[in-house]
Amino acid sequence: MKLWVLGSGSRGNAVLLESGGTRILIDAGFPCSVIAERLQGIEVEPESIEAVVVTHEHHDHVRGVGSGSRKWGWQIYATAGTRVAAKSLRSASVNTVGRSACFNIGDFDLTTAPVAHDAVEPVAIVAVSRSSGASAGVVYDLGCVNHGLRECIRGVDMLVMESNHDEIMLQRGP
Repeated sequence: MKLWVLGSGSRGNAVLLESGGTRILIDAGFPCSVIAERLQGIEVEPESIEAVVVTHEHHDHVRGVGSGSRKWGWQIYATAGTRVAAKSLRSASVNTVGRSACFNIGDFDLTTAPVAHDAVEPVAIVAVSRSSGASAGVVYDLGCVNHGLRECIRGVDMLVMESNHDEIMLQRGP
């Protein structure tokens, strides 16, 4: 399994996973032009990506999802709450997954786990390669680690974790 962080932060988030001929994005929070440029830097064609799995509806995670799906034929996977909350996904064809779900995309077995964040149904993603057995977890905007998340990411070979969510700051303001 290969993993590339295409970007992380308030301007956009995207992680590319590749295994056994399958390529998937975890979030596509940049405009398509930026995604294409960053993929070109690692010699990957956007059309070669099978799907994008969306962690939650915030703009820095979904900005390029709908347009990337239309332009390059990506399948979209998201929770029902994320689909409804993300305006750009409402008219898109979305494969709905649960907050604690297992599903397959090509060579990947994927698991979602709920995370604490100020979004409708935010999830972390764990992907396991069927061909190699390697595993990767992607967790964005994390404020605290709950038991379910801890169990889900336990033992992964690679972990991308962004921890910048603070409940108290949200309630009190800057």
